[in-house]
Amino acid sequence: MLWQLLGRYHKSLLLLLVFAVPLVSMYYHGRPRTETSPVEKVLLAVTSPSARMTQAAVSGSRDLLRGYVVLTDTEARNRELERENRILLGEALRSRTQAQELDRVKLLCGFRQQRRDFETVPARVVGRDVSQFFQVVRLRLDVQGAALVREGQAVITHDGIVGRIEKLAGTYADVMLVTDARSQVHATVLGKGIVGSVKGKGKRNEFSAQFVYLDSAERAAPLQPGDAVMTTGHDRVFPAGLEVGHVSDVRSSRNGLYHEYVLAPAVAYASIEELLIVTDYRGGPWEGQPPLPAGKTTEFAPPMPPLEPTKPSGKRAVDPANTPDAPP
Repeated sequence: MLWQLLGRYHKSLLLLLVFAVPLVSMYYHGRPRTETSPVEKVLLAVTSPSARMTQAAVSGSRDLLRGYVVLTDTEARNRELERENRILLGEALRSRTQAQELDRVKLLCGFRQQRRDFETVPARVVGRDVSQFFQVVRLRLDVQGAALVREGQAVITHDGIVGRIEKLAGTYADVMLVTDARSQVHATVLGKGIVGSVKGKGKRNEFSAQFVYLDSAERAAPLQPGDAVMTTGHDRVFPAGLEVGHVSDVRSSRNGLYHEYVLAPAVAYASIEELLIVTDYRGGPWEGQPPLPAGKTTEFAPPMPPLEPTKPSGKRAVDPANTPDAPP
């Protein structure tokens, strides 16, 4: 009988149940109560673990996705920062290089303003020949104002003398350093009135210097390490008052009127970049230098004649070429 009634009115009963269950639930959950019902306790106990696992899975997936997106953005940002850092480092290096070059040019310009007794043209080092012992033996220059430059002219910096123009082709020139074995410069020890000849050794950064002692008063003031050796201008190649080097070894060897010492150059050939070429100075050209042919701008300057000692005839007999009062 019951099953027949359910079969006949099942649709009406189902519709009633659909409307009744929400109403009952609203009434049940909406009324005030102070204790959790047994049904709620069972439901909480059953659904809490699954809800916790679901929440953990959702949170983990969200964090993983967010971390991937963040890492992708961070990697792209890091690449951008690295590129900007390389650009900034390059600009900083160029700025330091330009600042150092500007400082060197300022020193050369100041030197040219101080020394108005000779004319110069600027040049830049574009190459260095290095020996098997890693010593600079020759410089190659890019010369500005090459029409005024010829072989044999002095090459200097604000620190001291460098050498002579040995070869010239267009705007490029090779420099024979003063440390070359073929080089010879007339020089004096600053503040001691001792004159002589400075010759290159052709090895390492050293000179061999021969000086003449004129009397006992000068012998009473021996050379000391660090004593500056300056050009006298008597060789008519290097203007007077330029530093050649300084005494590095006070032990000397005696050769007649001469005392031979070892000097260190005033200029660091491995690091110089800008130079000056002396084209004209008040001392004029060396008297033994032949005149230039018409229309020719370069000519080899013959080496300076060696400073040979003469036979002493008395207490103060010296080589006239090695005295401060030697005639030009």
